[in-house]
Amino acid sequence: MMKRIAVAVLAGILAAGLTGCTYADPGQEQEVRQAESPATPSTPSARSKTLVGTFQSQAVATTGTATIEVNESGAILQLENMATGPGDDLRVMLSPGTLTPGAGGVSVLSSTKMLEVGPFRAGATQRFVMDPQAWDTMPEPVLSVVIYNYATKTAYGTADLSAPLSSPRATSVNKG
Repeated sequence: MMKRIAVAVLAGILAAGLTGCTYADPGQEQEVRQAESPATPSTPSARSKTLVGTFQSQAVATTGTATIEVNESGAILQLENMATGPGDDLRVMLSPGTLTPGAGGVSVLSSTKMLEVGPFRAGATQRFVMDPQAWDTMPEPVLSVVIYNYATKTAYGTADLSAPLSSPRATSVNKG
């Protein structure tokens, strides 16, 4: 009998506790909804963006374009029409910096921070896939792609990234 009473009391306490946990004041519910609305940029359509840049030579003649497509699946970096000088340990890096004029008219990166994407391979077209966790954990926004020689600690070339102009927007700008 005591065992049944103890079980009944315990069940009552659990039920009351769970009911207390699930109760939401109507005013609080509205606040939660409002707080969630700014978080909607993480929805797939809001997260999707494309960044494009053309490589500018730094230590070595470097040409080509870089395109990063970001979506709910992560990000894809596509290098096209690439050409650069030889190097013992060339890497593709992402940077929060952009090219700025340096001493003697030589362009330099505005940040020394870089995150390696992978090795730079021979060939005009290269593709690097980053999963959503890797892309979302980047500490700073990606503003450029750098071809970097680890052996000599030298940037061969950098592509500053920006959102491409969409054709309807460019047309409306030209008309107005």
